[in-house]
Amino acid sequence: MSMPHSSSSTTSSSTKRKEIYKYQAPWPLYSMNWSVRPDKRFRLALGSFVEEYNNKVQIISLDEETSEFSAKSTFDHPYPTTKIMWIPDSKGVYPDLLATSGDYLRIWRAGEPYTLFECVLNNNKNSDFCAPLTSFDWNEVDPNLIGTSSIDTTCTIWGLETGQVL
Repeated sequence: MSMPHSSSSTTSSSTKRKEIYKYQAPWPLYSMNWSVRPDKRFRLALGSFVEEYNNKVQIISLDEETSEFSAKSTFDHPYPTTKIMWIPDSKGVYPDLLATSGDYLRIWRAGEPYTLFECVLNNNKNSDFCAPLTSFDWNEVDPNLIGTSSIDTTCTIWGLETGQVL
């Protein structure tokens, strides 16, 4: 079946862009999230799914000259990430933060080639057992706030500036 062709649109080979991009991660993937920062276009965070304690998070971005994704930073993560999310910062005014969940909520400061661990947020300090986090969400109106949900049926709202439960 042929598709209609508009005579008003011309496409030269120099302006043609790929429509499908692929990236082959070195391990199975469980979670991913797009960055919305205007200065970091086409950047994703990927979380591995390896059935053991040691897992990875990788930050990749598109090289617009080669039209290929490449790894910019890779770091260790305990257990697979149940969710991974960039700070909702479409204006680029906040620190370049990434949050991950698994056993706890962890905050990372993105960089190339190294991403730095900022803090772990753990509400269960009186027990050796931790109920895994199933998900979380970053407040888009106030990026200082993150809410987590846990397998133990609790929801917790965290203040990032203090690292405390609100």
